[in-house]
Amino acid sequence: MTDETRKKLQKEIFDIFLEVKRVCEELDIPYFIMGGTALGAVRHGGFIPWDDDFDIGMAREHYETFISHAAQKLRPGYFLQSYQTEKRSPFYFAKVRKDHTEFIERYCRKLPIHQGIYIDIFPYDAVPDDEKERQAYYRKGRWYLNWYIAKEVTGISTNPGRFKRLLLEGMRSIMHILMLPVPKQVIYRRVDRYLRQHNHRNTKYLGYAGLVRIQAPREDVMHPDRILFENVEVSCPGHIHEYLVGNFGNYLELPPEEKRGGHDVYKMSL
Repeated sequence: MTDETRKKLQKEIFDIFLEVKRVCEELDIPYFIMGGTALGAVRHGGFIPWDDDFDIGMAREHYETFISHAAQKLRPGYFLQSYQTEKRSPFYFAKVRKDHTEFIERYCRKLPIHQGIYIDIFPYDAVPDDEKERQAYYRKGRWYLNWYIAKEVTGISTNPGRFKRLLLEGMRSIMHILMLPVPKQVIYRRVDRYLRQHNHRNTKYLGYAGLVRIQAPREDVMHPDRILFENVEVSCPGHIHEYLVGNFGNYLELPPEEKRGGHDVYKMSL
């Protein structure tokens, strides 16, 4: 992907975010940019130059409100993709996609789903305070989420090298075959119940089990701060420096060039 094409893609992605931001503000739903998106805001003032996605998070209760109302609130031209709106989607979390565009990842290329340019929206659930219990929760959560993905696809979202790719795709293919007789609804309910299991507890941290390093203190999620992203004021986790250090270490240091990459894109049209 050329730099010019990537910049055009980032503009489309940011347009989607602005629409999601509008809906969140209309519904009074707190959200926050997260992960590499938050890192980009601090280190680059916006997109990481080689990035091709945009991630936001919401506490579970706010995520559920968004899922319940966004499909009716989004302007024409945008599509809320979730288990509730598109059962063949392999993602447990939600996406908002733009109509009349394409951003088809190689491992999803055969799925009969909306494949437009998108942003990701993750639900943040309570995670245990005890370190060992928390790590066990994340490990099992990733295991469940992998089975959920394998219900629909046999490929993987990254390109880790030929040998590792063959190994991971082989494992996912086996999982896919084993999942064929299991109804999608059964898998979804099991994953959903597992991820939510600690929400009755007032734990210190909230996180998404599929992203071990992208957790944040409850207070910083429930009371987000503000930061500029591409000259637009957006919400970010409170204590953003501590959040980035905790998740990325020395986040101001650029990664080596061989690690500067995005998704494994099969087809794209803006």
